[in-house]
Amino acid sequence: MKEVRIDWINNDMVIVATDRAKRPKDNHLMEYEIQVNKEYEVECPFCRGNEKKTPKDTFKIEDENGWIVRSTNNKFPIVDDIPGDIYGIHEVMIDTYRHNGSFYNMSKVEFENLFKMYKDRYENLIKDTKIKYVSVFKNFLSKAGASLDHPHSQIISLSIIPPEIENEISIAKEYYDKNNSCIYLDVIDNEIKFEKRIVHNNDKFLVIVPYVTKYTGEIRVILKEKIRFEELNDIHIKELSSMFNKLFKNLYKVNGYSPFNLCIHTHPINIESEKYFNLHMHIYPRKYSFGGFELGSGIYVSSINPDEFAQKIRF
Repeated sequence: MKEVRIDWINNDMVIVATDRAKRPKDNHLMEYEIQVNKEYEVECPFCRGNEKKTPKDTFKIEDENGWIVRSTNNKFPIVDDIPGDIYGIHEVMIDTYRHNGSFYNMSKVEFENLFKMYKDRYENLIKDTKIKYVSVFKNFLSKAGASLDHPHSQIISLSIIPPEIENEISIAKEYYDKNNSCIYLDVIDNEIKFEKRIVHNNDKFLVIVPYVTKYTGEIRVILKEKIRFEELNDIHIKELSSMFNKLFKNLYKVNGYSPFNLCIHTHPINIESEKYFNLHMHIYPRKYSFGGFELGSGIYVSSINPDEFAQKIRF
């Protein structure tokens, strides 16, 4: 008998069918993408020394050898600052000067520099009074939407609130109005009591494999405090950096050099939503694609046991 679960955060409907993980697959469908080995690539616009291939810096951190991380305006932006149906700024944030760098091999210090850059660019973009939301995300490898091998993240300010965020906000507010409690804090409490889906738990964050998600193998990072992204301090950044360093080392052991998306769900800028909405991050694995059933029905299928997957990557 199959089980239907509803994702508390976004109301996605998911059929749990773990036996489908045993389906036979052709070998070429199981191959990982090729790992990058070179630290420098002469034609790469994001490598240190090739700065003339990109617009000027909007932010950078340097050491005695040059920049370590840097951000620049995207040469091919999704949005622009010309008034119209949608308005915003689109920047590329280069995770590391190393062409062969990745979340799978970055050090804690490299992650610290990365999150400092995320925060700086976020703080800068929310100053524009026309902006309602700022999206921070990362596409890793071509299957996850990356167009270049060099590790990079992106940040986009928007004059609208994206539908995905509006949906999460609406569900959280409805839950709060009905129960007089925050759905994110209740998820945190429930997961800590259950224990089996916890990947990591500390004073600031809870890392879990969700009870249900349409993305098989998704990981969520939930901030326990009622603060916004721009209010994160050095302690938060150090905790995040240590967590990401350990998490992705464990993910590499289990999934190999696999594509993923990181999406940071921040608070809408001009909505007082702290009491019912928590800053959180989605790490979406992109090893698998949705089939016709999912795309045609809006009902998704999960083929993993979240308890077992959490145990494999726990730290």
